[in-house]
Amino acid sequence: MRVVLSLTFLCCQLVLAETPPIQQWIDEAIKAGGGVVTIPEGVHVLPKGLLFKNAKKLALRGVSKERCVLKLPPLTYALCAQDTAAGTNELRVHSERGWSPGMRARIECDGAMDTFTKKPCPFVLVIIEDVKPGLLRLKDALPFPVPAKTMIRHEDAPNLIEIREACETLEIANLTLDGGRVDADPQVQGHAQLCAVFATGAYDYVKGPVGPKPKGIVVRDCIIQNCFGRGVALYSVEKAEIERCSFRDGCDEAIDFDHFTTGSSAIGNQITRCRIAFELNDANDCVIIGNEARDCSIGVNLWRWCLQPGLNEGHRVQNNSFISMAGNAVQIGTGTRANFFEDNDIEHPSRHGFSIAGEAQVLKNNRITGSVSQAIVIQEGDHKIMP
Repeated sequence: MRVVLSLTFLCCQLVLAETPPIQQWIDEAIKAGGGVVTIPEGVHVLPKGLLFKNAKKLALRGVSKERCVLKLPPLTYALCAQDTAAGTNELRVHSERGWSPGMRARIECDGAMDTFTKKPCPFVLVIIEDVKPGLLRLKDALPFPVPAKTMIRHEDAPNLIEIREACETLEIANLTLDGGRVDADPQVQGHAQLCAVFATGAYDYVKGPVGPKPKGIVVRDCIIQNCFGRGVALYSVEKAEIERCSFRDGCDEAIDFDHFTTGSSAIGNQITRCRIAFELNDANDCVIIGNEARDCSIGVNLWRWCLQPGLNEGHRVQNNSFISMAGNAVQIGTGTRANFFEDNDIEHPSRHGFSIAGEAQVLKNNRITGSVSQAIVIQEGDHKIMP
């Protein structure tokens, strides 16, 4: 209790400060073994984001979710202005913003062969040596050619809130988490960068989890908006809960249960204008119940990346509404098995209501109206489909 009161008091004293030391408050709470960090009213821009590492029994709460805003700064990016051959150390660019010498740049073109996928890596990393109007000068020569219009963005762009290692019993509540995107920005999909909340344990694509999983993370009663990356992304996390949040205007997934995440839930959330409402990839036994998603590309995307047996099984998707999806409302990929979909309302998908692959999926009492294509299409496998 002493930690909670001291941190809350400190927040109240700094309501008018331009840059409240939120990371310092978090670090003090971690050192003290837990507590509540209360965010004062205002828009707090966080160029480095916030880090929770080995934190336990700690809450980050706003006094009002509409008036307590944590926000990332504008996106650092550029577009390649012309085809550029390998071997040069200069990139002609346009629309550049936010660059400075020493930054690592991620050029989104084909690079070296990836040892896991056996395909070219979809990006090349370089270090910026100097910045001039319309020109990025590189520390070393380009190892691969870069086509015109290629996106270039900051490789070390932060997540707004990042949770790592042996964290347990964390709550993020009653806040607006803003990714900083505005209408004039490009449609960058940040993946594991530029997320509102990104939580991960240590894992390996082949070996699976190789370190402790964050456990008991709760994100509730938040507004999560304008993200280039995911709204909430969970990698190798156990028993997380995302409840009663509003997700809107995201370039990537709203809620992502990813590699080796188990036993996590998304309940009672509203999702609008995000690329994918729910992503389930190499996770198990997760629950998606009572959510509403509108005007997204896909409602649920369930698919396999890693090759270990027993992944992508045991999910329950129940009592959700998927309205006006631009693609399939529910898309179930190869290598998935024994997932349960019941009592979902699907209205006006621009493709299928359900596109089903894998094996032994169970569909029961789902209501599908207004599909542009088929209500249910089976791409492969044997499944149980009940009225």
